[in-house]
Amino acid sequence: MKLVGKVKEAHGLRGELHVLIFSGDVSWLPRLKEFGLGALPPRGEDPAADAVQKILKCQKAKPFKNGLIVKAEELTDRNAAEAVEKWGFYIADELLVSEEGEGIYLEEIRGFTVKDATQTTLGRIVDFSSNGVQDLLVLEKAGGGEAEIPFVDAFLKKIDFKSKTVVMDLPEGLLDLGKLDEA
Repeated sequence: MKLVGKVKEAHGLRGELHVLIFSGDVSWLPRLKEFGLGALPPRGEDPAADAVQKILKCQKAKPFKNGLIVKAEELTDRNAAEAVEKWGFYIADELLVSEEGEGIYLEEIRGFTVKDATQTTLGRIVDFSSNGVQDLLVLEKAGGGEAEIPFVDAFLKKIDFKSKTVVMDLPEGLLDLGKLDEA
């Protein structure tokens, strides 16, 4: 299962959850049959293989703000929902596979190497963020430290799934502007 969000809070009295989805994209929601809840990994780290502690059946779900409201059969009241607040929200891997010609799901490129147009390695994608306008790739830079870079068509040149590489043409100095480790 893939980590796509976290339980923000209980919603209502009947065990519903308000889930914040990291990318804000819930296009997979109509196909959601079950989901996992479990530990959130430290920033930049992949979830542990045993991170999912509960797998729940999805009774109903709908988009809501930057995420969704979901009701699991197993969560019957607000107390049960409050017990899983701040837990990671996981969905089946196959829900996050884009079709040819579609936009990609960010999770598909987690761990990919980012290179510039001259094939110089800039770093590795370790996480994702958003500035409200666009998605940001959190990059563990080749020279150390982290930076956020906008994941926009103007900078993106190529995604190679076979070599797990993203080629970007970034403006000079952008990696220094997006530093996370000195904030």
